[in-house]
Amino acid sequence: MARFGQGPRGWRERAVSRGLDPVLVVELLQSAKAALAGVLAWVIALDVLGLEQPFLAPWAAVLTVHATIYRTVSRGGQQVAATFAGVLLAWGCGVLFGVGPLGMGVMLVVAFLLGRHRWLRDEATTIATTGIVVLATNAIGESNLLASRLLDTSVGVVVGLLVNLLVWPPLRDRAAWARAGELPAELADVFQEMADGLGPDLESTDTEPWVRRLRGLDERIDEAWRLLRQAQESGRLNPRRSRPAGLDDLVRTLHLLEQAVADTLSMARTTAASAENATLWDQGFRTPWRVLLADTAVAVVAHDADRLREIRDELAALANELSTDSLAGSAWQEYGGLLVNLRNVVTALAEVTASRRDSGPNPPRSRRHPGLRLQHRGEGYPERDEHPTP
Repeated sequence: MARFGQGPRGWRERAVSRGLDPVLVVELLQSAKAALAGVLAWVIALDVLGLEQPFLAPWAAVLTVHATIYRTVSRGGQQVAATFAGVLLAWGCGVLFGVGPLGMGVMLVVAFLLGRHRWLRDEATTIATTGIVVLATNAIGESNLLASRLLDTSVGVVVGLLVNLLVWPPLRDRAAWARAGELPAELADVFQEMADGLGPDLESTDTEPWVRRLRGLDERIDEAWRLLRQAQESGRLNPRRSRPAGLDDLVRTLHLLEQAVADTLSMARTTAASAENATLWDQGFRTPWRVLLADTAVAVVAHDADRLREIRDELAALANELSTDSLAGSAWQEYGGLLVNLRNVVTALAEVTASRRDSGPNPPRSRRHPGLRLQHRGEGYPERDEHPTP
């Protein structure tokens, strides 16, 4: 059994030492691609096409480089439609109401009303700002300037799309798995803190750091869900040979992690309520329960699913042993709640740990990205079958 205070500290440092964070790599790559698209669009609009006011081209290009190819295509189409709508709307309002405050006000009201449409909801500001530029520059009487606005935006959208399509088209499965892979160790760190702090002099305020960390883990799980949705979308219209794989396993993993965090949060709140009510825990419960909680932390970091299943059995044995003793009946609501919560936690994490042996990116993609394969082995993924799939 683990001694209190010797838990999974420094997990983040160990993770960093294994290599770069895939989430950070993807974000930096997307930023670099957005900058490249902006520069190319500016050069094409200014030096190749010789447009008089080419600033809309890099602006549109940067906004078009999204997290996935599918979103780039869909949002690029929406942006072109929004720009055309803004130009036409500004032209109509300028002709009917002039370029003064009345024309500007009517244009903005109609622009935001158009932006309420489901397909243009994300581009409401584009409609309005395009109309503002057209009216503010008094371009409604100069057809060449109106055409330039449309051409600028079209150039930017096309350049942004081509850059995102041809320069390492994004697949988000590695980022999604990397974020999910960090969560069990973070949760184990909370287990160890709880085991270290569950002494007889515990105050209800001592549990507040645990609750804050668990709420932070909830936010991290939400981020993992966001990356998962991007990974599911990233294969659509993507020209890369490899495709995201194992995402169904990731869905199950995130559900199990949500359950583990919820039950751990319940343990923290039960402990806080017990301390606030000055409930005296029997040492026959406190000591073995703390040891099992610390053992859970160690087993999670060690990716030891068998040990987690043993802890679940030990929890059942502890409940059976204590149920025959004459412990204070007022404390059993705490004992029962904590035993059930920890049983649910170890059950969920045992499934997560076991499933990681067969989860992750598909073998062909892992073979093309050796760093990914090694990272997953370091995180508890055994070497996958290296034979190519047909």
